[in-house]
Amino acid sequence: MQTLYRVLYRIGVTPWDGPGIPAPLMAEAGSAPPGIAVDLGCGTGHQARYLASRGWSVTAVDYLTEVIVTARSRDLDGSVIWRVADVTDLAAVDPGSRLAGRVTLVLDNGCLHGITGRRRGGWARTVGALAAPGCVLLIRAARRGHRGAGPRGIEPAELASLLGNGWLPAPLPAPGWHRYVRS
Repeated sequence: MQTLYRVLYRIGVTPWDGPGIPAPLMAEAGSAPPGIAVDLGCGTGHQARYLASRGWSVTAVDYLTEVIVTARSRDLDGSVIWRVADVTDLAAVDPGSRLAGRVTLVLDNGCLHGITGRRRGGWARTVGALAAPGCVLLIRAARRGHRGAGPRGIEPAELASLLGNGWLPAPLPAPGWHRYVRS
């Protein structure tokens, strides 16, 4: 998938990375006091900058260096910590464990459903290590078998199993979105 995403960014075909802020994220950011947020698979950083503009302390992560360079260049006031890292590698996402157990919002707007097989366990370990009690996990993910090119998707039951017992499902904020709260 990494090569595919790199090519799509180069040719400008990035429907997942538009400037619009998804309604579930606006609702979440507006209903909770600002805290510490991590944006996994942040792309060029629209949502990360949105959260920072509302008072959140944000770390945004993507594995494509050129995408993080673009994101950083658009963050004129330097309000976001930008990190080139694979979201399945906790040490790369949170070097020095400064975020461990402190994050109150984890956003994954289309990252997990593109991660394949055993690597998904690394994503779950990253999310679990970052999350504080009461942390909200907001995920947009296509289901398996969706039409069109792109990620292979993930079923809601797979997501629940991947997260394990430490996360409680919350009402779905919108079609294609999932919301969990760390117990």
